[in-house]
Amino acid sequence: ICGARRAPNPPLAPPRYCVDNGAMIAQAGWEMLRVGQVTELDQSGITQRYRTDEVEVTWRD
Repeated sequence: ICGARRAPNPPLAPPRYCVDNGAMIAQAGWEMLRVGQVTELDQSGITQRYRTDEVEVTWRD
């Protein structure tokens, strides 16, 4: 169901980065920082069970 709303072959991170959640979080953070999307510490937080298909991706076209 989720894939039906997206391109059939989305770009993926290199497999060497897909085995460590810390590396995947760091990559997402780098992409956000690279385009100037910064979250102040007092505005950040943790949401457990956050669905990845609900994340607004602003650093890609």
